[in-house]
Amino acid sequence: MHILDHLDALPQAAYASPVLALGNFDGVHLGHQAIFHHVRSRVQAVQGTGMVFTFDPHPSRVLRPEHAPLLLTTFEQKMRLIAAEGIEVGLRIPFTNVFAQQPPHEFIQEVLCGAIGACELVVGYDYRFGHQRAGTVEHLQEAASTYGYRVTVVEAIRVAGQTVSSSNIRKLVRGGEVENASRLLGRYYAIEGPVVEGFRRGRTIGFPTANVRSINEIVPQTGVYAVRVQWRDTSVDGVANVGYNPTFGNEALSVEAHLFDFQADLYGETIRVEFVRKIRDERKFDSVDALMTQIQQDAEQARAIHAQLASSS
Repeated sequence: MHILDHLDALPQAAYASPVLALGNFDGVHLGHQAIFHHVRSRVQAVQGTGMVFTFDPHPSRVLRPEHAPLLLTTFEQKMRLIAAEGIEVGLRIPFTNVFAQQPPHEFIQEVLCGAIGACELVVGYDYRFGHQRAGTVEHLQEAASTYGYRVTVVEAIRVAGQTVSSSNIRKLVRGGEVENASRLLGRYYAIEGPVVEGFRRGRTIGFPTANVRSINEIVPQTGVYAVRVQWRDTSVDGVANVGYNPTFGNEALSVEAHLFDFQADLYGETIRVEFVRKIRDERKFDSVDALMTQIQQDAEQARAIHAQLASSS
């Protein structure tokens, strides 16, 4: 994906018939993926260029920082996922208080049509834009005949009776319901980060772990999870503890992943931990021996979960 950091960097002549997706796209969930599917379909129909318009930082970080949600993905992760959906160009537009004052009609005229020259717009059913979020899908549709673009509105997607939305996924992940979150995401929820030096307790009891310093803002609820770890081109099943290790009285939250049948020095390496299913809540044990027994049981349960998924795929 070619990412442009400002509208002034957009060479219009280089991109034929832009088909533009508009939105924040945090998490790039199934609803967002449906939008990108429509973009790809229309790009093929008009021989155009698939583009995405999104802000950085998230508008709420500027307008309502005290109420801004924690995000499911970093900007880099988000754009990587969008690129995997077949979108060719990403517009990373700085969101400022000045930009926030722009009325909806000016955003349509000066940005979407003037600067970008969009021939088609693809948006979700609840898309809002412009000063005080006054612009709606209806505004885009009403202006379409004036400016000569086409609008496609993607309706809400529901999975198992639940609306697919970033806010719903955030609640599920923070509540430890990673399996339900994965159904709305269309993939496992994951965090990324470097492997850092820990207390090395796992190594002394036969379960060495990779201690991950997450770059993601949302880490699943404390507990033990079956996980899949991605490192370079390698995918390894494992089990992870998210929490404070109450048996040892730690104060800082940690994510420690034990990788099955794997030996490599991961210190300093960046890995991705995908949360497959929660096994149990974190709890304090009376002794290290009791903890070791439980860890063994957790590992066996995680192996069984991975084996079941492998046999059903």
